[in-house]
Amino acid sequence: MIRISLLLWLAFLGQLPTPPSATLESDSRPLEKSAYFAFVDHDYIFTIEVVKPGVLLLNFVSMSETQIKLLAKNVRITLENRKTAAKLLTVETGDFTQPMSVGWLNIRPRSSFGVRLSGDFDKAQEIFGAIVRLGDEDLKLAPLTSYDFEFLAARVNRLNLGSPDFSEDWRVLRLEKTGTRSPARK
Repeated sequence: MIRISLLLWLAFLGQLPTPPSATLESDSRPLEKSAYFAFVDHDYIFTIEVVKPGVLLLNFVSMSETQIKLLAKNVRITLENRKTAAKLLTVETGDFTQPMSVGWLNIRPRSSFGVRLSGDFDKAQEIFGAIVRLGDEDLKLAPLTSYDFEFLAARVNRLNLGSPDFSEDWRVLRLEKTGTRSPARK
């Protein structure tokens, strides 16, 4: 009976998804460029994804208790040969043929949202860096493989924004800090 229980438990462990840190040794070197970038900490989660050449999507989750303004020009992208800032944030409306473009939006407490970045991104299929300035801080997003990005997205989609304590969500979903936070350069 004990052998059967142990065998079943080991089989169950084999079904659990492997965390992204368990990558092949050849993939362990840092990425120089990617189509996927993310910043994750206990206040915010930001992702940028190149969905087709020159088209970038920005998604965020706010676990903060305060509202903050996100300016389009404060989303800065590093391309192969230059740096550029987003010009507008494009929001899909009920009529997909009539998206609305804005220069800024409010990130409300305990919310999530996604926008398309409008800017001079040429036909970039990958980017070399991304920084989001919020208030007086720069959030530097880290490059991810497509597997790591999908793994993160699946976990983030399970966050409970109504939770009284996000630390339990972090523990259960095994979220890890990604990217860096630093004082904004003047």
